[in-house]
Amino acid sequence: MGRKGLIKNLVVILTLTFFLSSCTLKERFQEFKEDNVERVKVLLSNLPLVRKYVSLYPPPKELYQEIKGMVEWIKGAKVPDLYKEEHKAVLKEWERIEGYYKKKYYKKCERELKRFKPKVETLKNKLETYRETLKREAMQRYQAVEQKAKKILKNKKGEERLRIELYLWKLRSLMALEDYEKFNQEIEHAPF
Repeated sequence: MGRKGLIKNLVVILTLTFFLSSCTLKERFQEFKEDNVERVKVLLSNLPLVRKYVSLYPPPKELYQEIKGMVEWIKGAKVPDLYKEEHKAVLKEWERIEGYYKKKYYKKCERELKRFKPKVETLKNKLETYRETLKREAMQRYQAVEQKAKKILKNKKGEERLRIELYLWKLRSLMALEDYEKFNQEIEHAPF
């Protein structure tokens, strides 16, 4: 039993070693190790006498600024209900990554930014596509109303003409402000 037990244990150990080396667990353990080393380095870099002997990983400034710009654009964009959950998830993850950057965990921050970049790009592309679609539809509706208004304006004079021109100006302003909800309401209540 001693020899058979030894062989069984050896086979199990070799199998586990092979499994760990070929599996993502090894990568996670490596990340765990790197994160802990980075935490210790940051902690040591805050100590006055030890600071000059500890070198931190360089900050990923370009990647950070690029993604920060995209996130700022997303924050400023009007998000439809269709993308609300994705929008909240992206902003929540951005706050977490921004915390790593502020705490000087640059290596972890860079790794997370590389994982996060595709999510931000896809959300930004979706929002831009949605925005362009709304803009195109509004422009088509405006052109139809404008053609109808031009036919009516040929026969009108004075106050009625001014009211129609102001209405068209208001529609153009709403399109420029990208307030498509109000634009659609105004089109429904045309003065002619």
